[in-house]
Amino acid sequence: MPSSPPTPALLEARSRKYARIDYGLIALLLAANGALTILVILQSSLYSVFVSSILLGLSYAIHLHSLTGFFKHPKARIVEFGSNQKIGRYQAGEIYLMMRELLAPHNGKEQPRTYITFPKYDGAFVLNSLFFNFVKPLNAVYISQHLFQILKPGEIKAILAHELAHFYQYIRPLNRVRFALMGLNALLPIYLSLDDGQISFWIAIGIWIIFSLIFNFSVNTWLARTSQDHEYLCDLAAARRYGVLNVANGLLGVCKTAEVQAKLYKALLTRIRKDNTLSLKTLESLVLRCEQDIPVKALNSKQLNRLVDQILSGPATSELRKRLTKEEQKTEEAEIQKLVDRLMLAYDFQLLDWKRFDYVIPDGRLNSSEYERLARTLEAEPDSQLFDIATDNILYTKDKSHPTVAQRIHFLEHARQDGSSISL
Repeated sequence: MPSSPPTPALLEARSRKYARIDYGLIALLLAANGALTILVILQSSLYSVFVSSILLGLSYAIHLHSLTGFFKHPKARIVEFGSNQKIGRYQAGEIYLMMRELLAPHNGKEQPRTYITFPKYDGAFVLNSLFFNFVKPLNAVYISQHLFQILKPGEIKAILAHELAHFYQYIRPLNRVRFALMGLNALLPIYLSLDDGQISFWIAIGIWIIFSLIFNFSVNTWLARTSQDHEYLCDLAAARRYGVLNVANGLLGVCKTAEVQAKLYKALLTRIRKDNTLSLKTLESLVLRCEQDIPVKALNSKQLNRLVDQILSGPATSELRKRLTKEEQKTEEAEIQKLVDRLMLAYDFQLLDWKRFDYVIPDGRLNSSEYERLARTLEAEPDSQLFDIATDNILYTKDKSHPTVAQRIHFLEHARQDGSSISL
């Protein structure tokens, strides 16, 4: 029997429950950080301060490494563009007006900055810090300029409405206080390592490593409990403003782009395996070079492989080539296999045939009648896969942050049928 999607009421109740628990945990974290700081200061020697600084730095690297990259991430705030400057198929002024419309219901609340990112496969995402909202990149909505090339206005608004729902409502409070997590991650091992004010560097490092493994696994497991719930609820919030069809087509556009990226990685990894003058170290540079030449119109696998061959045989790639030794190739092969396994690039996914529903104008975008046929298909086969990528495979995404596209559209259709406030 086909599985039914979760109900919005259940997801809302679960989200509120975990938010309440998170605020309690934050209070405990801040109290523990304060108490440990006082205890460490009272017992510290000059050498223990030195060791403590190292542990604090390591804890910072663990908890904020993914965020610090956003300070150097290729991006620009929307207010930095001239109003007539092109971003994809749109003028910056048009995008600015979209954001004003999207933020209108949130007047009087904190207003996130809007950043346009330049890497092609960034998609859209938000950051929202609880106590560091004055740090601009940590309180912002990000959207790739590529989406402004491939999506219609309603679809862009739906994607941004989804991200703003994260910013204002569906984001775990504990995930917004990384500094408190970082503090406990360093302070408790420091305190446990002190012995009458003395501290052994290697004992402190050992305790820190053991505690970090347990602590970070526990935090990530705890935060993962509502990640898929929040994706569903943010989709629902976007659908209430801009309709299910805009949300669905926005999701399809983002995933089509991700599918091209996966195929590109697969093609390049295949060639790196066969060519002992190419290395994994050059993978990201090669991806960027190929991305620049990929047209907006979707490529099939044959066309993509031809493009990759042209890039690799061109003069610009020659500077990246360096012959590897047999030992280096052996090490590379192991690393490539790990990457292939992690991204499930070797799998032959069974996909739904788009001809069953994308039949009026076969363009990868659904009109209302095509959507209705897709909805009926998903009702009968809710676990189906629409894209040839691991992140659209139900087994792969079971413990990941996002449900599959089919699951998300199936959820929205059930919510639409059960609630009059959601339009097609």
